[in-house]
Amino acid sequence: MSSKSHPGRISTSNPSSPMVSVNLSRDNSLFYTEPKFEEPKKKSSGLAQGLFPSPTLQAEVKSLPQLPSDDATQPTVALTAATPIHPQPRISLEGQKPFKVNTSEILSRPASSGLTESELRGLKRLSTEGYTGHGHSISREGSPVNGLSGDERESERLRVYRNKIDELNTLVTQLRIDLNGALEDKHQTTKAYHDLHRKYDDVTAKLAKRDQEYDVMSKNYLEHMRHIRATDDDHSTIMERLTQLKVGIEHLVRTAQGSRSVNLNRKEAIDHFKGTGQLAAFPIPEDNLEPFHLNLYMESIVMYTLVTCFFDRPLSCIFDFNEGFQDIYDWMSQRNDKSAVRWRQQLCQMLAQDPATKTRQAEEVDKAAAALSELISKVYMGSNVTAKIRDLCNKAFELAVAMTGMESAISPVYIPLGTSFDEETMGSSLKSNCEGKVALVIFPAFRDRVQAFNIPPKVWCY
Repeated sequence: MSSKSHPGRISTSNPSSPMVSVNLSRDNSLFYTEPKFEEPKKKSSGLAQGLFPSPTLQAEVKSLPQLPSDDATQPTVALTAATPIHPQPRISLEGQKPFKVNTSEILSRPASSGLTESELRGLKRLSTEGYTGHGHSISREGSPVNGLSGDERESERLRVYRNKIDELNTLVTQLRIDLNGALEDKHQTTKAYHDLHRKYDDVTAKLAKRDQEYDVMSKNYLEHMRHIRATDDDHSTIMERLTQLKVGIEHLVRTAQGSRSVNLNRKEAIDHFKGTGQLAAFPIPEDNLEPFHLNLYMESIVMYTLVTCFFDRPLSCIFDFNEGFQDIYDWMSQRNDKSAVRWRQQLCQMLAQDPATKTRQAEEVDKAAAALSELISKVYMGSNVTAKIRDLCNKAFELAVAMTGMESAISPVYIPLGTSFDEETMGSSLKSNCEGKVALVIFPAFRDRVQAFNIPPKVWCY
């Protein structure tokens, strides 16, 4: 049976066959509807599917119009061209529900088809970073390739990737330029470092040479000082030796008095101090004197004896022309102070190297030690400190020669009694009133003429 082809009608070549053909072309407006694309709710795990999701076709088929023809030639239901259609009763054509076409997924072309290895790496990187280039999203909603055919879309995507690759190549080129600049800077810095290191080595060699020259000069200076000075002492060693002398006197009296001043002869001590006139200006009556007062008096007497015997001499206690020396020295100082100092130092150096000096020194030490031993044995009964007294006298003699041989001679200076106590220039003793006035000078001050050397005195204030 033959039938004519009409748009919108179903034609069959065999009335007994259940298969029908449906014209779904664009020309048949009764059956054709525009497909609608929807994105899947979940992203596909695949790289190409994640970037280019496959669309889904949804089509709606309108019901067939009633045409004046045989009932056998009219279709009952239209599904798809690939699905068999079974005849339905005529009454089903009168329903209000429209005819539907089953949805089928349109297979998408793999995005990686025909790409080079570099382009595939760029595609993978863009998928990982969620790249959006130049304000255009790669997703279908914002993609600039919507509405294009498959080949055109693929070409557009490749163009986007190639543009990104070109940008990366430009960035790599710029980084290489920066790297070359950094390498050049490193080369210049290394060159400057080597220049500075060479200069450092030169300066180090010069300093080492100057250190050697300084050692030679220092040795020559010390040798010169040995020729013009009686000893090798300087201010620091003299200060240390004076401190040791003061401590030695304190230890001598402490040893002589015994535990809790058991050896102290109070009556003999007071009689001696009264006989020398030292108690005349003392603010405490003799009946109220305590043992520590008498012990402080004994320290002051020992130091006073050492001063009169060894320190308070124009040149030395063993020099027979002290009075004449002082007159000549004063005359020379008024005319040429440097020549006077040199002459004094030469005389001290001659006395220190003279073989007869040791003999004269022993005589003067014995004389001073005997006087001190006699006094201490009277004040402190049963004491035996003769050896300590001789040691103190020997130290005082050698120290006096060293102080006289300095460029600016060092000599003892006594503080006047009744002077207000000054903690910056004085040292206080046991049970001394720091707000009172000086009542006893236990250890005098030692100074030179130019105030370059100063040992503060030890005093007791009331």
